[in-house]
Amino acid sequence: MKRLYDEAESKTYIKWDPKFKIGIPVIDEQHEHLVKLCNDFYQSLLQNKDSDSYRKLIKETLEKCLNYAATHFKEEERLMQASKFSGYKQHKAAHDEFAAQCMITSSEIDSLTVSEAIKFAHFLYDWINTHIAHEDRLYIPTLVEYLKEQKK
Repeated sequence: MKRLYDEAESKTYIKWDPKFKIGIPVIDEQHEHLVKLCNDFYQSLLQNKDSDSYRKLIKETLEKCLNYAATHFKEEERLMQASKFSGYKQHKAAHDEFAAQCMITSSEIDSLTVSEAIKFAHFLYDWINTHIAHEDRLYIPTLVEYLKEQKK
């Protein structure tokens, strides 16, 4: 998969791209914030100064990612349920798998090598490019229709 960044020229791991927008402002704002948190995590990896401060920075950044992802998933799942999105169970399962992988990484943070941390950053990158850019598009028609009905 082609990366949307150039490590030699940028500390931005993933650039916000219009393909991530789904047209629902609250979700788009949350997705953009998740991209920012992914970049924060990546930048914390680049600041590899000493072992203790490095691990502390990675752990803090990872916790922010986890907490925000949980908040976002809760909101997205609430909207999918309210709109009676038929793919809700599969979508929630993908969220649960993401959360499980994040929890595993978080629990292993004290023994995580730089290489493993970079692999996790790649996992976040791939998640954004597959889940946000593609999977989330599946619920748009149902959710847009639901939101139109709510405005009447």
